[in-house]
Amino acid sequence: MPHVSHSNTRVTLVALGILVWILGSLGGLWWFQQQTLQPFIADDAPPSSRSLAHVDRWLQEHVLAGNAHPGKVTLVHLWNPDCLCNNVSARHTQAVLNAYSDDELALILLAPAHLSPRQQVEAKRLNPRATLVLAPPGPVPLTSSPGLAMVGPDGKLGYYGAYGFGALCSLSEDNLFTNMVASLLAGEKYGPFMNTAGSGCFCDWP
Repeated sequence: MPHVSHSNTRVTLVALGILVWILGSLGGLWWFQQQTLQPFIADDAPPSSRSLAHVDRWLQEHVLAGNAHPGKVTLVHLWNPDCLCNNVSARHTQAVLNAYSDDELALILLAPAHLSPRQQVEAKRLNPRATLVLAPPGPVPLTSSPGLAMVGPDGKLGYYGAYGFGALCSLSEDNLFTNMVASLLAGEKYGPFMNTAGSGCFCDWP
């Protein structure tokens, strides 16, 4: 009867452990995608969510009116603190912040109206460059988070929509948003451009 060495048994157990770990990781990734992968604008969203003019008017009235930054590009980050997808878009926001100074770029953190005082303090701590603005109660044309709106130095909307699509909010061009800021700072005509036709790691706006 052939003898099975302890070393062979250990190798078999290690191989089984690795296989279980891989299957578990794939299962976790599938679950994460099933939980978070959704359209930026849902099929049953109100028509106003698909109107760039309506979104622009709402942002100008409720977000930018008291937080204008003439001469700067303003990035309005749509932030839902309860969304698991914040981390996948954070690298895009940080890349833009790293590329431009406070004199060139202003950041507004647009949060839901129900944000608690504790969450407001935490948001400011995590985003020291940001001005925190709470969305007013009632209907808003925003349907998903994370997302962004970018406004030029002249106060005109240049971009509204997703940071990217897919489970990791990936971009076809890594420098898309930094180049967009450069164009707006240079006074070049850019947009307005609405980028909402796709699915990714998004959460419903509360």
